[in-house]
Amino acid sequence: MKKLLLFLFVVASMNANAQYLTNYAKNVDTKNVDGYYYHLPRNIIRLDFVVEKEQSFKGKYSAFAKEMLNTDNFIKENNTVYRVKNVSVNTITEADPNYAFFISASDEKTKENININIELTSEGIIQSFGHKDLSVENTDNIIFEEELDYNDKYTEYNYISIRDEDEEDEDEGETAKPTEKDVAASIIEEIKNIRLAYFDLITGYQEVNYGTTINYMVEELKSLEKELLSMFLGTTNKHTYTKTFYVIPEEGKNSILLSKFSVTEGINAKSGDNIKINFTNSSIGNNVNKLTKDDIENSTYTNKLFYRNPANVTMQIMIGENIISENRLTVSQLGNILLAPINKMKLIFDTNTGQILSIIKE
Repeated sequence: MKKLLLFLFVVASMNANAQYLTNYAKNVDTKNVDGYYYHLPRNIIRLDFVVEKEQSFKGKYSAFAKEMLNTDNFIKENNTVYRVKNVSVNTITEADPNYAFFISASDEKTKENININIELTSEGIIQSFGHKDLSVENTDNIIFEEELDYNDKYTEYNYISIRDEDEEDEDEGETAKPTEKDVAASIIEEIKNIRLAYFDLITGYQEVNYGTTINYMVEELKSLEKELLSMFLGTTNKHTYTKTFYVIPEEGKNSILLSKFSVTEGINAKSGDNIKINFTNSSIGNNVNKLTKDDIENSTYTNKLFYRNPANVTMQIMIGENIISENRLTVSQLGNILLAPINKMKLIFDTNTGQILSIIKE
């Protein structure tokens, strides 16, 4: 029993005499000092722009659309239009390479190195101090997704009446090569035949009972008619793709230019509207006396440890003068770096922000 009490007394004495030294990592000669590196976290903002590319191609016989189809509703020139349809915001956490620190510990009396109970993530971000085998779960990354409200008007070509010609030109020469207009006229006749066949099917004029295959035949006729009409009216193709940007917010930079957007060239256009993000900091950290860069990088702190007081910011994503998305985010590196006492303390940190979550005094 006496041996047990003596052992506990020795352990308690070691903890009481522990002296922890924390330095900016670049200032430490690890050849002469034993200890551990740890990082504060920083937040990266991932922006995913979903862009729709719409390509319009005029038909081969568009010059005869007005005359033979009696319509002005056709594509007159090849054209490409880009639209930003959606933007999502995702915050990612990584170790901040600019804020790495080195902590060492020794007994004040014997000057011998002692153990440090510090836990880190796989990237080296500090999780806890003074705890043993503590499992800390990371906070999930935050995702915002903004659907943009566009009232796009797409042309849909429905049933268009074909004007019958009062007079038809007759070819005089049997071997004469058909003109482009002659070919266009033959396509119009084919469209008329397709519509007549379609009418016979849906009205039951035919005497043959096709059963369930009639639906397939109707769809095939519609598809063929659409294909032939496109030779006059033109076609429109759409597809979407995602353009991703990674942004590392920095103190003092409240506006960041990402790229340019043009309806004719898309994102990364040579000219057009600026795509930029604006930050407005409205966190309580502005009322806290923070350490200066010189305080952080050129001082040694005894029994203290660096942590972060993150900033709450409003982030606006803009194209030109239009705000297309607005989100509320927590960005650790836009906040303050502070010092926490650690002698006889147990601390738990948020690995996404660097803020202290739990404080226990032994």
